[in-house]
Amino acid sequence: MTQAGWRLVGPDGFDDADWELIESRGLLMGGHLVHGERKFPVIVYDPYRLTQDVEAETNHGGIFYEGNVIAVQDLSRKTAEATVSRLAAAGFLDWMLG
Repeated sequence: MTQAGWRLVGPDGFDDADWELIESRGLLMGGHLVHGERKFPVIVYDPYRLTQDVEAETNHGGIFYEGNVIAVQDLSRKTAEATVSRLAAAGFLDWMLG
């Protein structure tokens, strides 16, 4: 899906069966936001999985850090791609091109 030149792509060899697994896990790792020839890593979470990972990492004084994280209410291919379109349309991804 594209909006203002942006699209979300999964890891190499990613297919529809992989999206089913992603939906059940609530986490897409190894994805990229692509604009023209430029490619930026991205991680997409659902709120439940994000909360689990944050709590696991921050217990006992740890730190949770992941660059380029997007959280969506319900992680599916449709919602992830729609979210990228909304972010692009609102200009939230423009900083990566500057």
